[in-house]
Amino acid sequence: REALAVTAQLCGPELERYGRCVAASPGSWHRDCHQLSLSVTECASNHPLVRRIRRDCSESFGAFERCLRERPRDTSQCQPQVTKFLQCAQNVTQGASPDVTSAATTGATSPG
Repeated sequence: REALAVTAQLCGPELERYGRCVAASPGSWHRDCHQLSLSVTECASNHPLVRRIRRDCSESFGAFERCLRERPRDTSQCQPQVTKFLQCAQNVTQGASPDVTSAATTGATSPG
C-alpha cells in the first residue's frame, strides 16, 4: 500500500486520469488508456524509490500486467497478483530511507 501511496503522492493526477480511463473503458482500456499509462510510468520512473520498486518487483508486476492482458473484462481475477506486487513494493518502501516513506506511512496501518 505504501508504494502506491508514494506513487500517488508523486504522480497523483496521472494515476487518477489513468484510473478513470480504465474504469470508463472496461473492454478496451489497454488500447484507449495506453498514453495515460505511459504518463504514469514516465512520472514514476523519475523517482528513485519508484524505480527501485520497478526493479525489485518487476516479476510480480509483470505477472499482474499479464493477468490484466489475459482478462481485460474480468480484472478482479487479478487480485492475487496485485496483492503479491503490493507486498513486494511494501518491502521495498520499508527498506528505503525514512524521509522518503514517512509521508506515505503516517497514519496507522491495520494488518490484513
